[in-house]
Amino acid sequence: MDLNLQVFQNELTCSICENCFVDPITTDCGHSFCRPCFYLSWPNRSVLAHCSESQEEMQQRDFHTNVCLKQMVLIVRQARLGQFLRSKDNRCRIHMEAKQIFCEDQRSLLCLHCSTSKEHEAHRHCSVEEAVEEHREKLLKTMCFLWEKYCESHIKLNVETVTTRSWEIYVSSKREGIRAEYDNLPPSRYMEEQTHLERLQREGKEIFEQLKDSEARMAQKRELLRGMYTELKEMCHKPDVELLLDFGDILHRSEAVCVHMPQPVKAELTAVTIPGMIARFDLFKGMTDAYRLR
Repeated sequence: MDLNLQVFQNELTCSICENCFVDPITTDCGHSFCRPCFYLSWPNRSVLAHCSESQEEMQQRDFHTNVCLKQMVLIVRQARLGQFLRSKDNRCRIHMEAKQIFCEDQRSLLCLHCSTSKEHEAHRHCSVEEAVEEHREKLLKTMCFLWEKYCESHIKLNVETVTTRSWEIYVSSKREGIRAEYDNLPPSRYMEEQTHLERLQREGKEIFEQLKDSEARMAQKRELLRGMYTELKEMCHKPDVELLLDFGDILHRSEAVCVHMPQPVKAELTAVTIPGMIARFDLFKGMTDAYRLR
């Protein structure tokens, strides 16, 4: 690689992944990172982020792409790709010409003669440079959507975790409320009270199990989203030609991960009485019965 190009590239390197920036962002303190690297190094989205260079705490949560840096990285990548396309390693073995055309159907590099042959003439073609940027931008767009889903999943998981941890305390408070309600009623209502408590216990246990299952599914989904995001990031960092040839079905797999996002359990108890409700209901029932006897 040309020495000047190497020096230029070194100035456009993310300190986290040590690769050329991908969708670069710049923090308040002036340091720049790949957006995906920065996000993945920020494990807890509920707290403020810290710059890995200055260790300064940042108030902002949304970061805009540093367009100037992104354009400079593009210049470096295009120069590096141009060197490869002109190299001896990229010559067609049949026609001894540079392979500068990308066949989308077979995911291969072709020279001009091969692209117009009977084998490839019906396929979709474009220049390698155009294909690389188009594929990388598709990856970045998908990553943006994946990260939104990841953050959404993270928030829902936190809510479900808090609900699960406090559920037994909540059920216990309702149990005490029922007992306090029946303490104001005649002893003849004892069996009714026990039926109500048993129902509360059964419902509470069923909902607790649902919460635990939901929490596990949400945690699994969150890790799947993070794993897919990491895979897309690694794909973005691949050399241009390698990115094209290895692209495969990664976008389809990313879409599949976002399907069937777990939703929080609707944790509601039906076996709950409102203070004074039983007494008021009995009074109302007595008045209704008296009215009917008139």
